[in-house]
Amino acid sequence: MPPLIAKWNELKDEDKDLFPLLECLSSVATALQSGFLPYCEPVYQRCVTLVQKTLAQAMMYSQQPDQYEAPDKDFMIVALDLLSGLAEGLGGHVDSLVARSNIMTLLFQCMQDPMPEVRQSSFALLGDLTKACFPHVKPCIAEFMPILGTNLNPEFISVCNNATWAIGEICMQMGVEMQPYIPMVLNQLVEIINRPNTPKTLLENTAITIGRLGYVCPQEVAPMLPQFIRPWCTSLRNIRDNEEKDSAFRGICIMIGVNPGGVVQDFIFFCDAVASWVNPKDDLRDMFYKILHGFKEQVGEENWQQFSEQFPPLLKERLAACYGV
Repeated sequence: MPPLIAKWNELKDEDKDLFPLLECLSSVATALQSGFLPYCEPVYQRCVTLVQKTLAQAMMYSQQPDQYEAPDKDFMIVALDLLSGLAEGLGGHVDSLVARSNIMTLLFQCMQDPMPEVRQSSFALLGDLTKACFPHVKPCIAEFMPILGTNLNPEFISVCNNATWAIGEICMQMGVEMQPYIPMVLNQLVEIINRPNTPKTLLENTAITIGRLGYVCPQEVAPMLPQFIRPWCTSLRNIRDNEEKDSAFRGICIMIGVNPGGVVQDFIFFCDAVASWVNPKDDLRDMFYKILHGFKEQVGEENWQQFSEQFPPLLKERLAACYGV
């Protein structure tokens, strides 16, 4: 660290050699986690300053283009990315730094920047701050959510991806208070998950966020189940067990409880998605068990036999072994 910090102190805010250094520090902060604490304050402050300077210069340029040069927004993008690295690496330790700065105000401006790369980095930082220190983000949600909604545009894949991920993180913190914001985002997410040729990561993130919205506000999301359940299941069957997948599947199970008719047509896809789990937590496994057995009882033994004849052999074996159906 000392040579990196020496370099950091020697470079001016206008020096493009800052880019590789900021990128390097971002990786170091994420990896060192609390080990980065001794260095975090000056690094954090400088990133905020870089964002602030770039925004101020952009403002001056837009008002008097003949008097001022256009800013190089890469300074701001790299600074936002390093702030993300700090939030991810330091977690709750970043709280006091955020409290003493105007980062949320700056972020509000960055999220509306005409340059997609700036918005992309802003939404990543928003998601990381939501995970690290949500009390500072919460007062801004009413202003932020409409902006997130308008950025659910798959023409800008990375912007859309990060906005989608941030919405999913926000809703896990907001819980039932997410309700007023569902109409701002749900239709766009359902549209994206049904689009042909959507990249795999965007499909996965969209499915996770739809599941999470359903987890916190099932009554609002469940009526739309028939419109997304098939692509939702096929998007998530190939991702490995993790916390995000866990919360998304809990959401889908709760929504099926609210609107069981919404999955009848595509139940085979749900069975396949359930079978993709290697080690679900016990209570999630119970949720799967209840839905599978409930469906089997509902249609009757004979119809279930006919239905399960369509299963590929591996799926049949797996469901029999894990869930006794």
